[in-house]
Amino acid sequence: MTGARILIADDEPSILSLLSRILTGEGYTMLTATGGVEACEVAAREHPHLVLVDLTMPDRSGLEVLRQIKEQAPETVVMIMTAYASAETAVEAMKQGALDYLIKPIATDELKIQVRRALGEAALARENRALKEELGRLAPEETIIGQSASLAKSLEAMDKMAASDATVLILGETGTGKELVARAIHRGSAGARGPFLAVNCGALSEGVLERELFGHEKGAFTGADSARPGLLEAAADGTMLLDEIGEMSPALQMKLLRVLEGREFMRVGGTRALTCRARFVAATNKDLARETKEGRFRQDLYYRLNVMTIKLPPLRDREADVHLLANYFLQRVGRSRGRNFTLAPGARDALARYPWPGNVRELRNVIERATMLAKGPAIEASDLLLESGAGAENLTLEAWCALPHQEAKEAFERFYIGRALKACGGNISRTAERFGLDRKNLEDKIKRYDLKSGG
Repeated sequence: MTGARILIADDEPSILSLLSRILTGEGYTMLTATGGVEACEVAAREHPHLVLVDLTMPDRSGLEVLRQIKEQAPETVVMIMTAYASAETAVEAMKQGALDYLIKPIATDELKIQVRRALGEAALARENRALKEELGRLAPEETIIGQSASLAKSLEAMDKMAASDATVLILGETGTGKELVARAIHRGSAGARGPFLAVNCGALSEGVLERELFGHEKGAFTGADSARPGLLEAAADGTMLLDEIGEMSPALQMKLLRVLEGREFMRVGGTRALTCRARFVAATNKDLARETKEGRFRQDLYYRLNVMTIKLPPLRDREADVHLLANYFLQRVGRSRGRNFTLAPGARDALARYPWPGNVRELRNVIERATMLAKGPAIEASDLLLESGAGAENLTLEAWCALPHQEAKEAFERFYIGRALKACGGNISRTAERFGLDRKNLEDKIKRYDLKSGG
């Protein structure tokens, strides 16, 4: 934890100077105090990550300093330093909330090891505190976890947009949490008492999607034995999420545009105009501006949808949130199974290094799979199966069966396209021709899975 703030409190200047010099050399930011009163003042003002405090000081004892710091900032990690250690001293320090105590004179290597351990505890305490605050805000299945600056900016925009009744367009890669944001917008809107309905425009054929949205009258098509209202009617005064709007066909784009402009529609096979009162939220992992420019998405519909826009950052731009999210998913899985899971240091490092092409959804699936493969309560790096990217070529049959269906498909697709590109020397046109792939679709997949090509 390079750059961490460490406060050392001791009434012996030589000890202050020596310890500060050693820890400054490790990359830490050092704060010092020559007594207990000053230590409490510096701690209140500078909010250090770790405090090393001498047990015996003339104006205020180390235990008194410990108590005051813990009262002001319970997550601050404190270690007691003493030349006169005893069992009673150790027990009392632990009771007051000290992590440990160091016996003077303190060896340089021992000091470095203990400080690294203590800062690890401090980081975990802050993550747990932030996690509890997030969990307290929302129901578990609707929680948006994160404290990174990039996510905070998106959430601030989300809160402002919720109060309006304007159409919202949510942009972001697959797995970044677009539906969670849409639900949060609904909860904060005037139509929060109404239903929240969602449809995936890329998962249904054009005909099925049209009937899902608009409903149909009796006899509108073969098998339509009775009339059925669509989602636009069922949404009433609530919110209608059009997920993966970029996959909607041109014909349906035109019909949706008419709904947004006139707030009226007809069921399939119907002749009576119905009123649409729902608020629309659209989401897509595509670059709609580019899709519009290249003629694959209607320009007039894009302008109608792009009234208010939220762009969600990918997880690779939210480094501070990876461990926070991983701990959240571990706690959720642990509660459902009645077990406590933890991340071993190697696993934490592996999570931090991985680029997360599948974003938060991939992280959730990786954690859930790891709990199935782990031999004990501690999740090891090997349980994550991250060493080779998606790792499809190295998955055992047990690991494949532990994967959710969608992730298994995506893992194989990434592996397949990566091998195809390699076989064609990274040439996209040659790969598309040889393996019967659409070039534009192949380019999108290469970008989505963060694969390398040679043009």
